[in-house]
Amino acid sequence: MKGVISSGDKLTSKAGAMMLENGGNAYDAICAAMLTSPLSEPMLTSVAGGGFLLSHGEDKGAELFDFFVDVTPNRCEQKDFFPIGVDFGTTVQEFHIGNASVAVPGVLKGIYEIHKEKGRLPLSDIIKPAYDLARDGFYLSKMQAHFIQLLEPILMSSESSKKLYTKNGELIDHSHKFSNPDYAEFLKEFAKKGDSIFYDGAIADSIDKLSRENGGDLRKEDLSTYEIIKREPIDFKFKYYEILTNTPPSAGGVLIAFALQLLDKEDLGSFGSIKHISKLVESMVTTSDFRHEHINEFLHHDGLATILNDEKLMHGYFNSFKNRINQWGNTTHVSVLDSDGNAATATTTNGEGSGVIVPDCGIMLNNMLGEEDLNPHGFFGWPSGVRLPSMMAPTIVLKNGKPEMVLGSAGSNRIRSAITQSILNYTVFGHDIAEVCDEKRVHFEKGELFFEPGFEESLIQKVKEYYPTTVFHDKSVFFGGVNAVTSDLKGGADPRRSGYVEIVK
Repeated sequence: MKGVISSGDKLTSKAGAMMLENGGNAYDAICAAMLTSPLSEPMLTSVAGGGFLLSHGEDKGAELFDFFVDVTPNRCEQKDFFPIGVDFGTTVQEFHIGNASVAVPGVLKGIYEIHKEKGRLPLSDIIKPAYDLARDGFYLSKMQAHFIQLLEPILMSSESSKKLYTKNGELIDHSHKFSNPDYAEFLKEFAKKGDSIFYDGAIADSIDKLSRENGGDLRKEDLSTYEIIKREPIDFKFKYYEILTNTPPSAGGVLIAFALQLLDKEDLGSFGSIKHISKLVESMVTTSDFRHEHINEFLHHDGLATILNDEKLMHGYFNSFKNRINQWGNTTHVSVLDSDGNAATATTTNGEGSGVIVPDCGIMLNNMLGEEDLNPHGFFGWPSGVRLPSMMAPTIVLKNGKPEMVLGSAGSNRIRSAITQSILNYTVFGHDIAEVCDEKRVHFEKGELFFEPGFEESLIQKVKEYYPTTVFHDKSVFFGGVNAVTSDLKGGADPRRSGYVEIVK
C-alpha cells in the first residue's frame, strides 16, 4: 500500500489520495488536501485562516510548523464587528464576524513552505484536485450543506458572500452544484508564482483596500511581514508510548499532555465504567484549573512547556486530582501516513469565517479575532503582532520511535478533550481506529459537564451529584471531529462531521 489519509470530507481525502497514487508523499497529500478543504468544507477552513502541521519522518524526526494567525494592530475606531449565534442543538455559541474580526492569515504560506521543503510532486500537481473542483463544480456532502445552513448569518452578512453561497436568493445545499471559478483562477496563479501573490502582490493590495474601506484592521504590511514559525513539539511519555503534540502559544497540546500525565498511572477499568468516567472527568476539571492558573496568562512566555517538568507544581496537581477522584470543545483536520513512514497531521481553521470574501479570489477571510475562546482577555485585548493562541493540537503517538497513531481534531475548546479521549481509547482500551473516532465523548467546560448519549443512566445520575450535567440527545459536532490513521495504514474518520478515510493501495 502507498498510504492512508483521513480527513473531514470525502473530496478532501480523495485529493490527498490522488497525490499518493501519483507517487507523492504524505506532505504532497496533505498539501493537496488543505487546498481542497476550503471548497469541500467551506465553513470550516480557508487558505486565509490559520493552522498547524506536525510531521515525523526518518530524515528529520519531528517538526512542528506553526502557521496560525497573527493579531493585527488595533487601527480602526469604527470597527465592522458584530455578534452572531450558532445553534448546536443543545447549546448556543456566540461568535463575532465582520472585517475587524480578521486576523493575519497563515494557511496559504504554510502550505507553500511545507510543500517547498518536504513535497515531491510539482505544485501544479498539488493544486489540480482543488482546481478541477472549483472550475467544474461539485455537490457538497449533506454534512457540509448542514454547516452552510448552521452558519447562515455569516453567509448572508455580505453581498460578496451571498453571491458565492446562494442561488436565487437561497443558500446552496447538497442538491446545488457548487463552483468557485475565482478560486480556480487563484490556484492557477498560486502554482505559477507561489505565495507571494497573496502576501505581497495585487491580492494583498485588494485585501488592504477592502479592510481600510470597511472598518477592518488588516493591512498589506501585516501580510508581507507574516512568517511561518518552526517549533519543537511537546514530547512526553504516556504508558508505553511517546507522544508528540503542539506547543505554546497553542494551549491545546500542553493541556492534553497535562491530562494524560494525570492519568498515566491510573487504572481506568473498562470503557464507560464509573472508574473510567470519574477519573476522566476529574482529569478534565483539574486540567481546567491548571489552564486558568498557569497557562492562559503565560502562553507567550518562553519555555512554558517546561512547566510539565516542574515536579513540585505537578505534585500539587496530582494531589488535587486524587482528592477529586476520592470525592466521586469550527475547524477541520487531516492525518496522513505514507508507505515510507512519513507522517503528517494538520489542523486548520477559518474560525467560522468573517463573511468577507476577497475580491476575485473566492476566498473567505477568517474571523479569529471574533472567537471568544481565542481572546480570553476580551476582544482586541492581545497586543498587536503576537501569534493568537489556539486549542489546535495535531498529535503523533510513537511506539518504538515510529508513528503508531497520527491524529487531531476539530472543535474549538473541545479539541483537547476529544484528542485525550481518543488516545486513551486506542492505547488503554484497545479500540480499533474506526471505533476511536466514533466513540461517545465527554467534555468539561466552565463548571459544566457535557455527555454524548449512550452512557449508563446510573453513571449520569452519579455525575450529576457533583457537577451540572447536560446530556445531548444525539452525537454532535460540538464534541469535535477526530480524524486519525495508524501504522498499519488503516484510518478512522469522525462520523460527527462526515469524515472519510481513503486507503491507497
